[in-house]
Amino acid sequence: MRRGKPNDPGRRSRILQATLDVIRSGGMSAASYRGIAEHAGVPLGSMTYYFPSFEGLILSALDATRVDLEPRYADPLSEARTQADVVDALVEATIGATSPSLDDIRLYEEIRHYGARNGKVAAVLQAVEDDALVMLHRVMPTSTALAVNALLWGWWSHRLAHPDTELDEVAVRQAFQALVAIPAPGHPFHEEEQKHA
Repeated sequence: MRRGKPNDPGRRSRILQATLDVIRSGGMSAASYRGIAEHAGVPLGSMTYYFPSFEGLILSALDATRVDLEPRYADPLSEARTQADVVDALVEATIGATSPSLDDIRLYEEIRHYGARNGKVAAVLQAVEDDALVMLHRVMPTSTALAVNALLWGWWSHRLAHPDTELDEVAVRQAFQALVAIPAPGHPFHEEEQKHA
């Protein structure tokens, strides 16, 4: 194999996944070129081949978490036809089948804390937030989407702070029902539901 040519097409993806795994288990402070290379099972030289700067590696790994929103938000909400469907999807994203694991929530919290001190990471966080709002806006107005998104992240933070206590599904459902029920005259989803009611 010629020098300068990658000999493992999946190596870059493994490095990104290893970076997220290391941050999940040990926090942002545990991430290093050497530790991530060991976790990914790749030569140390591969780290700088694919990611010449450590900051670039971190940013690429954090940006990769944006794909998590598709199964949590976009897919379930694309099938929603009523407000009840929307609430069901949100409850699932909070404590059900599409909800993040505690390790994932820990990763998200690490990203948020790091983003408070790093402008480039803050930009990734903003992109994630914008993605979520676009997905939610399909079924609710922007003002409601903001409140729902904030509540969802709040529930996740609560789960992380109280890992041994399950959230009460009734309380979660009622909170989302109250927000989703806010009148949204003129919103396409609202108008369509009213038409079929």
